[in-house]
Amino acid sequence: MHDDHAVQTSRFEGAVEEALAGVRGLFRLIVEKTSELVVVHRGGKILYANPTLLTCLGHESAESLYGRPLGEILHAEDVTRENRRVRVMLATNEAAPFYTYRLVRRDGSIITVEVASAPAPFEGGIAIISLCRDITTRIETEARVYQANLMNSMGTLAAGVAHEINNPLAYVTLNIALVTKKLEDLASASGARGDAETQTLARELLGFCGEALDGTERVAQIVRDFRVFSSANQEERRPIDVRRVLDASIKVADNEIRHRGRLVRNYGDVPLVHANEARLGQVFLNLLVNALQALPQGSAQTNEIRVVTATHKVSGSALVEIRDNGPGIPFEILNRVFEPFFTTKPVGVGSGLGLSICRSIVSAHGGRIEIESEVGKGTVVRVTLLPAENVDLGGEPRSEIPKRAPVPRLTVLVVDDEPALLSAIVRQLERSHDVDGRTSWKGALEALADKPYDAVLCDVMMPGVSGFDIHRSLCERMPESNERIVYMTGGAFTQDARSFLAQAPNRCLEKPFSPADLEEILRAITPRARASSSV
Repeated sequence: MHDDHAVQTSRFEGAVEEALAGVRGLFRLIVEKTSELVVVHRGGKILYANPTLLTCLGHESAESLYGRPLGEILHAEDVTRENRRVRVMLATNEAAPFYTYRLVRRDGSIITVEVASAPAPFEGGIAIISLCRDITTRIETEARVYQANLMNSMGTLAAGVAHEINNPLAYVTLNIALVTKKLEDLASASGARGDAETQTLARELLGFCGEALDGTERVAQIVRDFRVFSSANQEERRPIDVRRVLDASIKVADNEIRHRGRLVRNYGDVPLVHANEARLGQVFLNLLVNALQALPQGSAQTNEIRVVTATHKVSGSALVEIRDNGPGIPFEILNRVFEPFFTTKPVGVGSGLGLSICRSIVSAHGGRIEIESEVGKGTVVRVTLLPAENVDLGGEPRSEIPKRAPVPRLTVLVVDDEPALLSAIVRQLERSHDVDGRTSWKGALEALADKPYDAVLCDVMMPGVSGFDIHRSLCERMPESNERIVYMTGGAFTQDARSFLAQAPNRCLEKPFSPADLEEILRAITPRARASSSV
């Protein structure tokens, strides 16, 4: 009986051992085939790395890592954090919460991984088993989504700000122009009658008006530059001059740059590039801000940012360089500057996404971005963009400027819900045209029912009515509607308004506009009486 019991026990133990061996084999197979990166380490030394990890990091065999320091695959800046976590796990015998690390490939490139670690028995001792998941692509995707959402929000904000600024700026501009014209008449009349005192005063006031008009143009240009970075359609591409985008970026950063150093433009001939203006503006502005932040404070007399454009001698590509004479970037971190979330700036100053996003934008345009730097000698960021193909750079130069036809006297209806702007437009036009003004769409419809008009100047953003509804109603009431209807906009900040302006074939006046702009847009409109008599 005793021998039978011993035999049965031996068979049972053998079966258990065989089952355990099968389970261990199954687990080893799972670990070796999983898409997760698995590493086992103890005392700072690598004991095991699964094939997925080896392939990901560019190692051909496990022997190349076994027994090597963990720091050979873990980024140097993350080793201290890992050692701290290991001490806690060993002291508590509990798994660590999910965290992120950077692993270093054999070629020196970096990947970001999400890690789950726990202490467990391994080959005669307690080791740390870590399962890692490569989240580099996810981080880059999240960064692009974040940036896209940010740019969309900026687009809405910029268009709204432009609308609110451009409306009052339009009537300020027109009123100053009107005062200027009256002062010119006064100066001429007082001079003719020998009133030198009045003539001198009028000329002095004309100088003030000129300065005021310069100020309104500066404000208008600032608004236009701001809108470069927040275009409603962030993916629209067209042939653009990188120098224009650089100038707009410089204007936005100019106040910061002037207090930190001097900026030098060295613009050479450069081909047009097929690109999205807002995206390139974002890249150049980010590079300018990085350059000025690299300059030491208190050395404005010697600090310099130099912006250079040129054409590549071989490929014909457009080259843009932004140089600074700051302290430079140490060699050991130069190859990391494009990594997402990597930054040497203090907390709250930089997110570490700027250069990564710049690279994504430039790459999406078929270009490349490179950085050269030397400690003590400054930094050069070079952007290379392919030239636009089949671009018409302009026709034959004209031998003479054709004379402009006089503006015919028209009956004009002006519709704008901003009373001050409406009054300014009416005052400007009523010297040469028969003008009616309405501040509501209902009032405009009543005026159109009362008599015909040669031209209608209508604001796109009217309370309670969409641009499409305005256009449909005007087309029903006016023949030759595309010629006779002109839309005015201070910045379309709703999707409906943007869609309407993109589809409507009519001419458009961007606020703020000058008296000359008004005259030019009305020049080609034929009075109805003349049109009917010629039939």
